[in-house]
Amino acid sequence: MSRESILPVVKRPRIYFIDIARSFAILLMLEGHFIDLTLGEQFRSPDPHFVNPDFLVYDIWHIIRGYTSPMFLTMTGMIFVYLLFGTDNKPYFGNDRIKKGFKRVLELLFWGYLLNPNSFHILQCIAYGILLLLLVYGLYKLTKVIPLWVYYFGVSCLIFSLYAPLSEIKVDGVKVGWPYGWPNFLQNMIHAPASRSLFPLAPNLGYTFFGAGIGVLLHSKWINKTKWNIPMFLFGLGLTLTFYSTEILLFINLCVKSIAGDVNYLVRANWLFETLGWVLIVLGILATFEKLVKIKENLFIKIGQNTLSIFIIHMMLLYGAVIRIGIGTFFNKSHNPLNPYEAGIGAALFITLFVVMIYYLNSLTKFLNKVLDIIIPVRKRFNNKEI
Repeated sequence: MSRESILPVVKRPRIYFIDIARSFAILLMLEGHFIDLTLGEQFRSPDPHFVNPDFLVYDIWHIIRGYTSPMFLTMTGMIFVYLLFGTDNKPYFGNDRIKKGFKRVLELLFWGYLLNPNSFHILQCIAYGILLLLLVYGLYKLTKVIPLWVYYFGVSCLIFSLYAPLSEIKVDGVKVGWPYGWPNFLQNMIHAPASRSLFPLAPNLGYTFFGAGIGVLLHSKWINKTKWNIPMFLFGLGLTLTFYSTEILLFINLCVKSIAGDVNYLVRANWLFETLGWVLIVLGILATFEKLVKIKENLFIKIGQNTLSIFIIHMMLLYGAVIRIGIGTFFNKSHNPLNPYEAGIGAALFITLFVVMIYYLNSLTKFLNKVLDIIIPVRKRFNNKEI
């Protein structure tokens, strides 16, 4: 795609379907984490999905829950690069989006390691994802030869293809982290046991980079030619990845095999592309809804715009992160477990708590600032100077 096929840099409208998707995703995360923490073991299916009809509801819930983090990671790359590429006419270090991006990286790393000092969680994964998106964008700005979306899609496929070989590394017949023998801090980032690395960069960063590629394409002339092109594009790409990714990857393997050798690791990443396909289908549905209904700023949209605050507070309340005591201290699957009805009611109340919090967010923020100004008088004087 040539630079001429990209729209001139203008102030782009907010794409509300991503905010809607983020709202759905964060609410699914809240109920998913609550139920997963508190539901008794006897109510969890010991078999693969849909093998035991007695656990049909649990199986459906478990599948839906599995798409929450891929959706978050994909949307992170999409919205970040959509906003970044809208300022592509500015020099790299003179671009406020670049500065905000690096600040966001530091903020996410701070909260990520404060909440999960011994693990590599989604906040750290998103932080390093944004950092790498910025570095790849810098490479693109230096060369301006290859379109930016090609960089992002290519890196996404590379990361997905690394998952299978990294998962098979063994020493004396036992699976180990990679790089083997390196400090846990580095292993946790790339590939380590699930107890230390819940969201390793491979394969999770692949979703972020694929979303970033779409974020670039959202500025293309052809995709903005009619109001239905974005939903059709997301639907078409999503359906293709969901139902034909294996065939496409096998064809790529066949073509490359005669030149560079077998690349079947990419073929074995087909389930990652299928998951990505379902995420894009959901985004396509929400993009269609946005075109059919005039969306205004409302409480539901506001939830999707405050995901970091919700995540931080839910980690403290549910798992006792930082404060060392939370709901999980009193109710969890091994201590005072809940039955499905109790867990469902608890999850609904847990979600309601955060909806109320977001509703009163502005008032709470003003109140907190007043309290901090009283406790730390110098803060008020500093803020006045800033103004």
